Parts: sequence; structure tokens; C-alpha cells
Amino acid sequence: MKLEVERWIAAVFFMMSGIIQASAIISLQWFSWVITLVAIVLTIRISLKDKDKARMTTQIFFLILSFIAIYNWIKLR
Repeated sequence: MKLEVERWIAAVFFMMSGIIQASAIISLQWFSWVITLVAIVLTIRISLKDKDKARMTTQIFFLILSFIAIYNWIKLR
């Protein structure tokens, strides 16, 4: 897949996730975090191809936070 297409797919996933989070529908919060995980993985892949270590490091940090958020959501649900 072309990098430009992957970038747009990741951007759309991030926007979808943000919209779901902003809706404040509690039952969909987990789905928003899953969409975020997919977008983050795409962004990490793009960063590796671009050799952009700063962006990759930031995205790995967000990936860890997403796993923590999903875990907390399931645990407190």
C-alpha cells in the first residue's frame, strides 16, 4: 500500500476515534480505543518507513497508553 494512502487511512481512523470519544457514549469507548490502536500501528509503520524515530517513539508511547486505557475500561466496566 502506498504511504500516502496509509497516512490518510490512519488520519481517518484517528478522526473516527475522536468523534466516538467526543460522543460520550460510554458503551462505545472501548471501540474508540481499538480504532486508535489500529491508527497508531499504521502510524508506527509509516514512521519506520520514513525513518522518523521521534514520531515513532511518540506513537509507541500512545500505543502503550491505549492498551492501558482499554485495560482500565474493561476492569472498571
